[in-house]
Formats: sequence, structure tokens, C-alpha cells
Amino acid sequence: MLFSIGIIALLFLGIVVVGFVVFTLDRLATPERRMQSTAVNVFAPASHVPDQKCDDYELEPERPSKPPSTSGLIEQLRSIDWFQFEKVIGHMYLKLGYNVTKRGGANPDGGIDLIIQKDGQCTAVQCKQWKAWNVGIKPVREFLGALTDAGIQKGKFITLRGYTGEARQLAEKHDIEIVNEVGLTQMIESTDAQFDPEVLELLHDTRKFCPKCEREMVMRVASKGPNVGGKFWGCSRYPKCHFTLPIT
Repeated sequence: MLFSIGIIALLFLGIVVVGFVVFTLDRLATPERRMQSTAVNVFAPASHVPDQKCDDYELEPERPSKPPSTSGLIEQLRSIDWFQFEKVIGHMYLKLGYNVTKRGGANPDGGIDLIIQKDGQCTAVQCKQWKAWNVGIKPVREFLGALTDAGIQKGKFITLRGYTGEARQLAEKHDIEIVNEVGLTQMIESTDAQFDPEVLELLHDTRKFCPKCEREMVMRVASKGPNVGGKFWGCSRYPKCHFTLPIT
């Protein structure tokens, strides 16, 4: 009996010793595991923890650009070249149901830029993309002469600015409709031009065109003269065309 009790005591003591050894080894290994866990968290953050630094530099998804307002479109018409301006005007008349024929370009001789026809009525159109000056009586006289020469009775004179009193009186006397910024705004709104893809494409066309021969202009550097070293717009058709424009 005493022998059996001794055997049981030894077994119990052995279990206690083994448990103590296992516990001690586990405690010794815990700091190492904690260090490994910390290293993993530093170099590979857990998926459920938001990475604030990355969020700060995350690019926003592209949003579709909004079409310009009517006033915004007017401002863009001021910034494009005469060539695109004339095309925008022609496109709006197309949307109003006219047949549109391109005519003279932007020559400074009061010529006819567009001829529009609707219901058997033929009308000549002059586009003046002046940004700083009101239209005076001289351009209206020149346009009247172009109408007489072409045998066209009705005309439309379109500009981004206004008109002097004399110019307005002469235009009304000879059945020339004057269209200023207010009238142009009404055209834009009636044709929904600010939503038209073709108009928006023209508004973003930054090319410049020669008023003399309608070829695209390129930026050049003066090699001689008082403005040597200065930049200017020159016709790409040079030396056949010598037309130049200052860079503003």
C-alpha cells in the first residue's frame, strides 16, 4: 500500500515538473513572438486597419466635366481664334434650321463671312470677334458695300461687344440686324450650344489661323529688327504669306 502511494506521488510530482517546464518555456518564447507580431504589423498592416497615409494621397475618381454656363461660354468665345468663333456661329445657325455656306474668312475688309438661307430668304453674316472695341460706323459701311456687291439685301452683324449709336442707325436704315453679346447669349440658349459636343470641341481648339490665307499659324522668334528675340505668330505658309500677329 505504501509502495502504491509512493508511485502515485512520484507520478504527480513528475506531472507538476513537466507542467512547470512547459510553462517556463512558453513564457520565454512569448517576447520573441510579440516582436515578430510587431514587425508584421509594421511592414504589412492588417487589412482591417485603415492606412491613413495612403488615404491622404488617394486620387479621386474622374468626374465628367460640366458644360460651361452661357456666360462661361461667352468668355470662352472671347479666348478662341476668329476661325473657331466663325465656325461656332455657323454651327448655331445650322441648329436653327439654316443652310450655311462659308464665305470670306476674317479679312479686315468688311467682307461676308457666312451666307445663311432659310425659307427662300438669303442673309449675309459678318462675324467680328472684337474683344475690346465697340463696332463703329466704318465696319458697318464696309459690310453694307459687301452686301450691295453680292446682291444680298439682308445682313447680320455679329460681335462680342456693342455698337456705337451711328453704327446702329446705319444698320437699321439698311436692314442690317446687329447682334451683340445679349443677342449672342440668346442664340446660345436657344440652340443649347453649351451642351453641344461640336461647339465644346471648337472651344478647346487652341490653334490660330492666318486671317489672310486661313492657314494655321505657328510661333516664331524674330531674328532681326527692333523686336529681335521676341516671339510672334507667323503664317505657316511663309514665305508665300508674310502675315504676322503679335502674341498677346
